[in-house]
Order: sequence, then structure tokens, then C-alpha cells
Amino acid sequence: MAIKIYISNNSGNKEIENHQHRIIMILKSLSIEFEVADISAPGMENERDFMRQNGKKKEGQRNVLPPQIFNGEKYCGDYDDFDVANEDDELEEFLGIPRKTPKADPVKTGATENEVGKLEPGKPEEAAEGAAAAETAAPTEAASEEAAPAEAAPAEAAPAEAAPVEAAA
Repeated sequence: MAIKIYISNNSGNKEIENHQHRIIMILKSLSIEFEVADISAPGMENERDFMRQNGKKKEGQRNVLPPQIFNGEKYCGDYDDFDVANEDDELEEFLGIPRKTPKADPVKTGATENEVGKLEPGKPEEAAEGAAAAETAAPTEAASEEAAPAEAAPAEAAPAEAAPVEAAA
């Protein structure tokens, strides 16, 4: 069985054209083999009828519109179904083909929703608290070291600034 994408190269609808292009681009990027059936081409009436009989019609539409995706005779879904499966990393299951790469499992840190962002990565809670205590214990030494260079910098810059002011006066 092969993946078959029913499209229309003569749609006139930009949304349909973008959806068709995106499906083809994603399948090519994942090296998934597929066949394209252009239902608007001459002599493709049987393909168009098959798509319309077996595809999914959206609410408010008169006919089933492309793109529609099939695996052989089995209907997979339309663009919206494809997009959801792609975003959920379930595209191979959606298409009914074996996975080429193992599914990525989210990393479980054990942190609860309230703790996310409070702990530094790779540091236990006690170490983070100890580092915070050390920072609060020595602020006076750090402040005096930072203040000394700050005082020297304006003194050096003052004569350079004063010279142009005097020349202008």
C-alpha cells in the first residue's frame, strides 16, 4: 500500500494550495514515500470520484475538497487531521505506516507545576538555598569592590568631557 495525496493543481483557493504544499513538504522532509493524484487533471475523473466518495466533507461544504490523504484504499484524513498528527508526533500512526524513528518521550523532572522555573537545572534544592545564603552574607565586600572602580571611571572621564566644554566657552 502507498500513501496517496489527492490534490488539485487548479484550485484557485490559496488555503487549499497552502495545505497541499505543506503536506507534500512535510512528507518529503521525513522521506515518506507518497503518490500525488491531481483530481483536476484531464482523465482523473475516477480518482476525483473515489476521493469524494471516501473522503471527509467539512461542514458547510458541498463536496469533499482536497487535500485528502489515503493509504491505499484506507482513508487517513484531511489536512486538519494530518496537521494534528504531525504536531503530536503521531504522523506515522496516522498514515498507517511503521515508525522510522522512535517516538520522543518528554523528559520527566519530577517537579510539580508550582516548582517549574524556581529551581536551577542540575542543582538540588539544598544547594540552591545554600548559594542564596552565601550571596546574602557577603554583600558588603562585593559592594565595596564594585564601588571603587565605579568611582575611578568618572574621574578619568571628567577631564576629557571638560576640555570640549571649555573650548566652546
